[in-house]
Amino acid sequence: MNPFRLPARTRTAPARRDDAPAAVAVPWRVVRRAESGMVEVENLGDGPLHSVRFALAGNGLLGLSLPCTVLPGERLSVLVRGRDAEQARASADAMLVLRWFQPDGEELLWPIAL
Repeated sequence: MNPFRLPARTRTAPARRDDAPAAVAVPWRVVRRAESGMVEVENLGDGPLHSVRFALAGNGLLGLSLPCTVLPGERLSVLVRGRDAEQARASADAMLVLRWFQPDGEELLWPIAL
């Protein structure tokens, strides 16, 4: 067996551009997850969140998620269902995606593991 050495490399962090987007705190928390596939989230933010809706990445079906406005303290629930709903909840890579718009018009996404 031939011994070998990996060269040491020093990496520097890329310079932050002034126009790069800043991190945004997620104004949501998952309140409840049920075995039936229901997930409930609550708006912990200071203001209303607009055009809030859910999307599903992976197997399963998601009922029509019409955009709505969620006020601070309000809760929103969604149900993953359908022929493949059990597989979606058991799959390690399936996730629910919560989407909403900031007051400045920027759309944000928050993945929620099932």
